Amino acid sequence: MANDRGTDGPDPQPEAGGADGTGEGAEPSRAASGPAPGDIAAEGALEAAISRAPAVVESWPGWPGMRVSLGVLALVAGAAALSVGQALFLPVLLAILLALLLTPAVDFLDRLRLPRWLGALLVVAALLAALAAAATQLAAPTQRWLNPKSPEWRKLEFRIREVKRPLETIQGAQERVADIAESSGERGKPKPKEVVVERRDIFQTLDETSVLLAGALSTIVLLYFLLASGDLFLRKLIRVLPRLTDKKKAVGIARTIQVEIGHYFLIIAAINLGLGIVTAGVMALLGMPSAAFWGALVAVLNFVPYVGPAASLVLLTAGAFVSLDGWGQILMVPLSFLVLTVIEGQFVQPILIGHRLRLNVVVTFLAVLSWGWLWGLGGVVVAIPVLVALKICADHIESLSALGEFISRD
Repeated sequence: MANDRGTDGPDPQPEAGGADGTGEGAEPSRAASGPAPGDIAAEGALEAAISRAPAVVESWPGWPGMRVSLGVLALVAGAAALSVGQALFLPVLLAILLALLLTPAVDFLDRLRLPRWLGALLVVAALLAALAAAATQLAAPTQRWLNPKSPEWRKLEFRIREVKRPLETIQGAQERVADIAESSGERGKPKPKEVVVERRDIFQTLDETSVLLAGALSTIVLLYFLLASGDLFLRKLIRVLPRLTDKKKAVGIARTIQVEIGHYFLIIAAINLGLGIVTAGVMALLGMPSAAFWGALVAVLNFVPYVGPAASLVLLTAGAFVSLDGWGQILMVPLSFLVLTVIEGQFVQPILIGHRLRLNVVVTFLAVLSWGWLWGLGGVVVAIPVLVALKICADHIESLSALGEFISRD
């Protein structure tokens, strides 16, 4: 039996310590004699694996470049999606911005015990009525000043021809010199002129009009649903969050963002309205006809950053060129508007809005260019509100703090 046990394998108890006590001195004797060859091989393999691991990570130079490449691809894909989906995304974004602006009015009616759906309906109806009244009042002056067949435009063309006449004389002299320099055989032959006739299909016009009407209707309907739903999405977000601290933090951030964005839009609307009123008064003092029209035009265009004030300056200069006599009176109109614009941009806005929401000029200009390239005039209109909303969100969400610092002007 002992032989069988010996052939089957060593007895575990003698291996652990042995009955005769010789097992307890096995470890010192092994230490004295040195490590076993198997241990040396294992340690060598472990050291080799450890030494190879950092080399593999450090020798992957494509990892930082891959992150940048993925970011660029995501940005390009997002821009392409926004460009293709303009008919969908632009009405949604306009409805969200208008909802942030009009939510305080609906909340006020809600505190008066009026059903929220009815309050939202009244607010949307009041907005549409105000837009319709403004369009009705400004229709006649707009037709008068912006119609190319109106007497004002013909007078403007006559004034422009008077200014261009000396330039045309110089240009004619240059053409005569060029004719003399040509060969005698080519001098008498009239140069053929290429005439391009542009034909605009009526179906294309109807298609563009239908897209515009569909976008406006979608904006109005979505605006009503957003105002009527109130805090529905916020309540759903609170239900999804697992911890009580996360729920409280989400509520605080959402309330702050909503209040600050709403206040910002209200202040901008009030500033533009005030600029329009002051502009109308100054134009009336300078003798410009239809002063109320010019004030309303300035107030509306001032919502479009950079492009709006520039367009107002050009239109006011053209109107003064047609309506007033004498270069002194004509130049007073654009100079007065420039003074008002500088006061509004450099003094009124910083005082009412504060330095915390002032945006980086370079980032603002790039945002206007980018959104204008994507969505045209609609993109230019929503560029600054979107950037302000992003800035406010970044100020209250820790993970976006770096983005908020980049957008901030200070």
